[in-house]
Amino acid sequence: MEDKKKFSSSKTPDFFSKEMIITKKSLNENQLKFTYQKQLISNLDYKHKEWSKSIDSKF
Repeated sequence: MEDKKKFSSSKTPDFFSKEMIITKKSLNENQLKFTYQKQLISNLDYKHKEWSKSIDSKF
């Protein structure tokens, strides 16, 4: 019992922010947005490479 009191009274840093709370729903939505953006960038990169090949073949 005394060990618990020592641990709770110790000056350990918090691993969370008391000023900001992120809901699980918000976190999931942000993850989906990130995944979608990553796919768009990947598609754009692929399209750019294909376009570059077609330009090179014309000249």
